[in-house]
Amino acid sequence: MLLNVKNLSISFQTKSGIIQAVRNISFSINSGDTLGIVGESGCGKSITNLAIMGLLTPQAIVQADVLEFNGVNLLKLKERKWQQIRGKEISMIFQDPMSALNPCFTVGHQIQETLKVHTSLKKKEIAEKTIHLLEQVGIPDPKTRINSYPHELSGGMAQRVMISMAIACQPKLLIADEPTTALDVTIQDQILELLSKLQKENNMAMILVTHDLGVVAKHSKLLQVMYAGEIIESGITDQIINKPYHPYTHGLLQSLPSEHNTEIKSILPSIKGIVPDLNNRPTGCQFHPRCNKIIENCSTQIPSKHKDIDHPVLCFNPIYKDS
Repeated sequence: MLLNVKNLSISFQTKSGIIQAVRNISFSINSGDTLGIVGESGCGKSITNLAIMGLLTPQAIVQADVLEFNGVNLLKLKERKWQQIRGKEISMIFQDPMSALNPCFTVGHQIQETLKVHTSLKKKEIAEKTIHLLEQVGIPDPKTRINSYPHELSGGMAQRVMISMAIACQPKLLIADEPTTALDVTIQDQILELLSKLQKENNMAMILVTHDLGVVAKHSKLLQVMYAGEIIESGITDQIINKPYHPYTHGLLQSLPSEHNTEIKSILPSIKGIVPDLNNRPTGCQFHPRCNKIIENCSTQIPSKHKDIDHPVLCFNPIYKDS
């Protein structure tokens, strides 16, 4: 097991008190596997991955029974040790490359900086490796592009540069946090196919964070659905896609255009309401104010994992295929 997370909770100290952003989530991933994480904005996807990377602010309170990567307890790491792991063994592709890349330095300089910190390569070898990385991610004319600044690149090319930085040291775990945000459909497919190809070549584990269940259906073996900082459904991707039990997962799938009538005048289903304010969480099940399957227990009790179905679901009244 490469990454093992048990009962991870993340809170933040604010002026109005402590806000719990993630509570009691557990999951694991092995080398070579892909874990897809889906859910609306504000569900705790990115916060969870920033905790795994050790990049949360000092105001964050991270607690877990187990938070281990490759046998190392991440909760006890000092910053110096984090710097040895982060970027080398665990890498992350951030949502917005134009914000993540430094506008004051060329893209070549920024890739080379990663190699200087984490490898013993000589200057000439680092330059050659940088060009190879840009070739690997499909950047045209890489010998010229290493001298480009981020603002001189298109969104798709900047995203490819971010990927080249993330894979530069052949990490054991790659976290791709919304890697195709704001990219057109053609570029999205190219980026995702590229990540899958690189994963197979390097036997990397990958965490793929997205809003789109269609993306994880194609590119991930495992899937977990998050809502209000909780994992509400998890298991083998195909099982969940073909037989979603939680009303929230069912709603996400129903909202995909491919699942419904594509006539011009047809109405695309959506989930009513919004993700709850973490300052004012609802009692009981976090999804019950938006749910159309609510029963008496939902508003008063916190659901535990349902035991009578083939993958874990936090729900008192799951949706069955024949219902």
